[in-house]
Amino acid sequence: MYKYIFTVINPDSEEAFKLADSLSEKYSKLNWKKIDNLDYNDSSDVDLVVAIGGDGTILRAVSLAIKHDVPVLGINMGRVGFMTDIDGNDALKDFELYLDEKIRIEERALIEVDFKIGKDHYNYKALNDIVIARGTSTSLIETITEIDGAHLATYRGDGVVVASPTGSTGYTLALGGPVIDPNSSHYFIKPIATHMSQFGGVIINPTSICKITLSTQKDALISIDGFIEHELKNRDSVNIFISKTKAKFLRKNSMNSYWANISEKLGIKKGNQLES
Repeated sequence: MYKYIFTVINPDSEEAFKLADSLSEKYSKLNWKKIDNLDYNDSSDVDLVVAIGGDGTILRAVSLAIKHDVPVLGINMGRVGFMTDIDGNDALKDFELYLDEKIRIEERALIEVDFKIGKDHYNYKALNDIVIARGTSTSLIETITEIDGAHLATYRGDGVVVASPTGSTGYTLALGGPVIDPNSSHYFIKPIATHMSQFGGVIINPTSICKITLSTQKDALISIDGFIEHELKNRDSVNIFISKTKAKFLRKNSMNSYWANISEKLGIKKGNQLES
């Protein structure tokens, strides 16, 4: 049974904070701790991270959970909630179902990025995507993209997105990319508003390394899951690959429910099923 729980809450949602308080009151025998600082890394016991909010809150919760190698339970207080498992309206009633350690744990691939800026070295893991994009300038940027040392393309446009299977329902989907099976460890590279090109992007083998080198005299940014950012300069390079670390989620339903619900989440109208 999960007993030591960190909560990560959407800071802009009063309802999310109210629900967090209600959960800790109803399940008072559990040890609850609200986490505001995602760098929180003390020796406290924790065996579950509960994210209360939307998918953005989930992304922040995962960055905390992987440091402690514990699963995440997402409670949806947002609009879409691709990665959450409980609707906020049902949380008080259904939460107890997830305390049984026999409940299914689903693993999701993370993409990892490694780079240097000057003398400083950075390494991050992302559940959704890593975006390299032009900064405040309206000028196009060039991103020289290599796979395992072979030149794939030099994209001239607003930048490039590298997405995990989980992230394939996010930014890259809006750019016209495919939805990748969440059990997969392949990742996807999609240029943003490329100049004079209809190139759709590529799906990359899990063992391959993608190197992206910036070629621009203007400012550019790298964004990791939308909440970590660094400024990049001309000739800065980043290496992106599938991480050995996995994100873990508590799931009540079988994996089949992902595909059953995907069209509803995306707002796609289903046709009639054939009778067996």
